[in-house]
Amino acid sequence: MNLKPRAIKSDIPVKMNKPENEKPSRWSFLKVLREYSNLKEYYPEINPYAEAYRWKENLYCIFAPSVLGGCGDMWVYLIIGPEKALLIDTALGLGDLKGLCEKLADGKEIICANTHNHLDHIGGNSQFDKVYINEFDAEVLEEHNNPKFMREKLLNPDGTGKDAEFDVNQLVKHQHYEIVPVKDGHIFDLGAGYEVELIHLSGHTAGQSAFYDKQTKCLFIGDTTSAWGGDAGERYPQYCTVNSFRDRVKRVIDKYGDEISGVYPGHGVLDLHPIVLQYELDTCNQIIEHPDWSSKTVMFGETRELCAQYIYQFGSDFKYSKDAIIKED
Repeated sequence: MNLKPRAIKSDIPVKMNKPENEKPSRWSFLKVLREYSNLKEYYPEINPYAEAYRWKENLYCIFAPSVLGGCGDMWVYLIIGPEKALLIDTALGLGDLKGLCEKLADGKEIICANTHNHLDHIGGNSQFDKVYINEFDAEVLEEHNNPKFMREKLLNPDGTGKDAEFDVNQLVKHQHYEIVPVKDGHIFDLGAGYEVELIHLSGHTAGQSAFYDKQTKCLFIGDTTSAWGGDAGERYPQYCTVNSFRDRVKRVIDKYGDEISGVYPGHGVLDLHPIVLQYELDTCNQIIEHPDWSSKTVMFGETRELCAQYIYQFGSDFKYSKDAIIKED
């Protein structure tokens, strides 16, 4: 059977040589959204590598295609407040994301923040003088804050794309930016009392965090479907566990569960029903109680084998290593 992923029509000038496997729950949603909806705003004269979708009056969901094998297409989010706008994540740094956001926000000041320190969420950080991130991911982000990091990940030694064909001159030129570590509960004030709260949702990384828009009740969760126990040299391995994520997502449900209007992940389908947080919680509890019940194993990259347990109605698995499970009495 031919398992080659079906292309979705797009004017974005990227040819992926190692496309992500097609996921039915995502593909049909993106097919309709990207090919047939009237929400799309595309400004190739500013940034040909992004599509903006006006999801709410003051919310743009910005689609950025992947150019790296093993990394799915990304969503970054722009919340436009009365005086300032908050940009959540910067994808892989292909194209003028800052210029696009300034266009969409009508020239308002852009505050940039990352959900976590992985390269598909930080690539465009260099367009901003200052970037906010949870305190437990700040040290690793500083290590990535150099001219070589993104280029070595995305490009061959001869300067061509490793996994995709695209104009490499459109990669953001690195400039060292200030990293501002912030604590759980940090408030971003977008003017006139418009508040967005950073919520620590550790697991995927030690500092992985969500952002909660207290006005629209939208929750932007980044990546919340894995816990690896911490890479070699991880400074805060206690936050890279299934248990840590379970405890923190339960806290979100207890505090905001009755009012959340929609959940927006870093990859996949937008505006998920908040019940998916409960499904993630249930899956984590099952993993902790029965660590040998994984439904399958998957490869993350070329070297890391992880267990995986399906998350009901999420369209994805929760992936974890055995050392990411803390046995409970």
